[in-house]
This record gives sequence, structure tokens and C-alpha cells, in this order.
Amino acid sequence: MTQTITKTATDPAGFRTPSLFYDAAREGMRDLLAQPQVWRGERRGILLPAFIGWSANEGSGVFDPVTELGLDPSFYDLTEDLAVDLPALAARLDERRYDVVVVIHYFGRTERAIGRIRELTDRHGALLLEDLAHAWFTHALGGPAGRTGEVALYSLHKMLPMPGARGGMVTYRNPARITGQRETAPAFARHLLDHDAVGIARRRQQNFRVLTALLHGLPERGHTFELMWPDLHDDDAPQTLPVRILGAGRKNRDHVYAAMNRDGFGMVSLYHTLIEHLRDHPSMADLARHIINFPVHQDVTPADYPALVESFRRALGSLPEPVRADAVPHLTAPR
Repeated sequence: MTQTITKTATDPAGFRTPSLFYDAAREGMRDLLAQPQVWRGERRGILLPAFIGWSANEGSGVFDPVTELGLDPSFYDLTEDLAVDLPALAARLDERRYDVVVVIHYFGRTERAIGRIRELTDRHGALLLEDLAHAWFTHALGGPAGRTGEVALYSLHKMLPMPGARGGMVTYRNPARITGQRETAPAFARHLLDHDAVGIARRRQQNFRVLTALLHGLPERGHTFELMWPDLHDDDAPQTLPVRILGAGRKNRDHVYAAMNRDGFGMVSLYHTLIEHLRDHPSMADLARHIINFPVHQDVTPADYPALVESFRRALGSLPEPVRADAVPHLTAPR
């Protein structure tokens, strides 16, 4: 028998991971979850992390498709640094059948247990859906984020200067999961090729590390604020740098947010309000009241940070009430 090797690749199925493009990631998520083939019964159970945000202007990108489709949601616990609590997830999967499990790579940091989570979902016959709304550049670095679940969601306008501040992508690591979905914005695909994804990822990593070093050296650390993630893995490209403001919670966090934005520094408070379904998870609601996010995007250079840090110190120094160092327990370092 004669063996032949073609001059170029000709197998269209080899390493195929088709992507569909939408105006927003939530639209793509809804398109996936609307497919009858996703569900094995009438109950349509979906399991989500207990840290999902909502805002009056935007609603909830993760949860709105769930409510719009009338799905049956439940939630699993996270640790205080927003990692999946594996025993809690396993217990929830043992309780009843879920057809979809959602994992969020918060603020662009890879969920380090994603491989073990895939083992759990496979054992229970559930689709693992990775939410990488903040992690397109993390995926570009080649780690497990976006390469472990059957389907991955990306919010492109949160990562790149997309036209009209729009753009969502759903990538199917398992093409068999495409059973009738219809993308609504295919023209957005070209904008991904207009940018050096790895170069942007490296700039974001550099910014994160420079800013972390500056914040780490402040005498206020441990008294008025705490770094959520003191370290950065080589395969993570952060969307922002999260810090926890200690003390009286939202009142102090919002004061810092307002003061720094008045100084011209684009601070945000992501997940500042959780969906009402998470009332039974008070530790997560407390965390949401304390987090503020520093910009590390590709438009920023390391030279921009000393002035930002000075603005941060001024905001901390003008907090409306004293902050006790023992008011909130310190966060553990990431695993």
C-alpha cells in the first residue's frame, strides 16, 4: 500500500473551531441556549457561578439570556478570590441533572481548575460553557482558557475598539454543537485580524505587573485596600486589575471611584451589583461592594501609573469615615 502526504492541509475538519459573530456576546449565548439539542429534558437546568453582575443600563449579559429563555438556573459557590469552589460545584452536580455549566474567567484570569471542571461536566453529561467576556487576550496566549469547554463566549468590544462599541463571538470547540444557530454580525470577524492579539496581551501583562508593584509598596495596603490577585500567571492577560477597598464597603469603594474619575482616571467597578437571585450568597454580595478595577488596557503605558497611584492615595486619604484594618479579612493569594 502506498502512503501519500499532501503538499498542504486538505482536511476541513482538522482542528476546526468555528466562530459565530453577533452584536453582543449575550446574543450569541441566547442563540446557543435556544437550541433544543442542548437540553435533555423539559427542566432545562443551567448551573452558574454565584457572582453575576447586573446594572440598570445594561442588565446582565450572562443572566439575561437565562431569564429570557425561561431556563431553570442554580448557582455554585466561589472562593473569596473568585475561583471555582470545586467541592461545591461537584456537590451541585450530584444533586440533580444540569445540561449546561457556565464558568467565568473573571477579569481575564484563567480559572485554574478548568480541566478538572471539564472532567466533572463530562461525567455528568453537561455542556461546559466558558465565559471569556474579559479574556480574549488570555485565550490568545495559548493557555487552557477557551480551549477546555465545548463552547466559549467572547465580548470583543470590551477588549478592542470595535465599531459602535459592539461585538460578540461564540467559538465552538465542539462543532457538533452548531445545530441551527445564526450569527447576526459576521463583518466583525475582520476586526480581530486588524490587531496584534499577543502584543496586546503582553502590554496588558506589563501594565498589570507595573501597577501591582506600585500598589504593593503603598503603606495603605492592608489597611485601606488589598490586592485581590498579587500575582499574574504567564498565560493570563488581565482585563483590569481588581483591588478590594476595605472598611465600610460600597460607600468607601464608590468614594474612591468618584474621586479618581474626577481626576481623569478611568476606574470601573465591575460586578458592583449582583443579580437578585444571589441573595443567598452574602459573601459574594459583600465582595461585590468592595471591588474596584484599575485600567491595564493596551492604550495605557507604564509611565502613566505613578500619577494614577497618587490619585488613588488621595482618594483613600479622603475616605468619608475611618477604615479599620480588621474590618474585612485579607484575601488569600491565587492558587
